[in-house]
Amino acid sequence: MATLNLFADLSQLATIREFVARLGRDFGLDDRGIYDLQLAVDEACANIVLHGYRGKGGEIEITVEPAEKGVQMRVRDWGEAFDPQAVPTPDVAAPLEERRLGGLGLFIIHQVMDDVSFQFNAEKGNTLTMVKHFKEEGRTDGHNRLADSGQGAGDCTPNPR
Repeated sequence: MATLNLFADLSQLATIREFVARLGRDFGLDDRGIYDLQLAVDEACANIVLHGYRGKGGEIEITVEPAEKGVQMRVRDWGEAFDPQAVPTPDVAAPLEERRLGGLGLFIIHQVMDDVSFQFNAEKGNTLTMVKHFKEEGRTDGHNRLADSGQGAGDCTPNPR
């Protein structure tokens, strides 16, 4: 298990992506699994900076550790309380000009990670827990639902901002 604590700023996203990539590799994920970890943590941390702390900064804590079937990543912050159930699922089939703003990052996280859960505690903050399973030979279910569905983001790289 390894933990990274840093100031919540978009300039830290590259450091965060490198941290999770190194640990994902160390814990046995393939390149696709590492990419999915990076994409998910990038989306989560950008949302924390922009929405949780509203650009004013604060602390982000990222913990990566081996899980029974893969790698578990926890992202914690002490920004505003967040209820992911209140975010409507975006209609990714709608034309761009008809889509509502917001919710796409959370949608992507759910698409590329195998397990996603969220907890809020007034003292312990917001905790997003994500698990990426090891790719099994011949497995296509859930490995990268976003890329497999043809709904986008399949071969793009995380935004270096």
